[in-house]
Amino acid sequence: MTGNPLVTISIPTLNSGQFLELCLDAIERQTYQNIEVNIIDGASSDDTVKIAEQHGIDEIIICTDALLKARHEGLIRAHGKYILLLDSDQILEPAAVERSVNMLNDQDLDMLVLEEDVYQANNWLEKLFQLDRKLIHTVKDFDPYTSVMLPRFYKTDLLKKAFAAIPKSALENVGGQDHAIIYFEAYLYSQKIDLLPGAVQHIEPNSLRAMFKKFYRWGYTSQAAHESRYEELLERKERFRKGMFRKGTVKASLASITLLLIKGVPYYIGKLNSRGKRSNNR
Repeated sequence: MTGNPLVTISIPTLNSGQFLELCLDAIERQTYQNIEVNIIDGASSDDTVKIAEQHGIDEIIICTDALLKARHEGLIRAHGKYILLLDSDQILEPAAVERSVNMLNDQDLDMLVLEEDVYQANNWLEKLFQLDRKLIHTVKDFDPYTSVMLPRFYKTDLLKKAFAAIPKSALENVGGQDHAIIYFEAYLYSQKIDLLPGAVQHIEPNSLRAMFKKFYRWGYTSQAAHESRYEELLERKERFRKGMFRKGTVKASLASITLLLIKGVPYYIGKLNSRGKRSNNR
């Protein structure tokens, strides 16, 4: 690797105090040191902002608009040559940033998918998530219409082009499916993408109650995307995983189907409720 380019890590938060400490601790342990962090907070009512301040975060911005807008706010404030779109419930492997920078430079890439595993797999639900991720990374599908391997590490210049193409209405209203839309637009400019192995652990819901809450909100905030030019994109993505039941993937495929059915219930309830509310407001 030549030079030591600045990497911006941008994290949207909303009542993320339960996990944010783990997320920020992992950033502080990175082997790559030239990092800035901005947090785009949705007016949290817990100790999210306090935790961020205790960690000396470079910039904390309040943004009460949709998640896609929060991602954009993080990009606007990024000074890095590269930007990592992280979530507050994700824990980076200690060399993840260093390996990302090296891989982009060495292979002339523009964006990277960070291979994920679950943070803990102590119960049946977390194990379903773990097997589903195994299937996703085994298939290694990069087609933006079907892939659920969505890049998080981008060259900042490419990400700016992608956001410039996103309609204002989507920016202001879309929460769930934010990464799918960003990747779709970025892919139109560049197909230079690959997968960084073993990069991040994701804290997944460990109960049906937590699962319902998370995916209801995801569905509720995805409805605006279905009412935009991204409708076809999302309809094609909301299907079973590509590449199921290939040799060696039977167990993971069955787990993936089970998980998608469980997630699908709150997701579609959220979409329907959002559609009804939006119709009543017109």
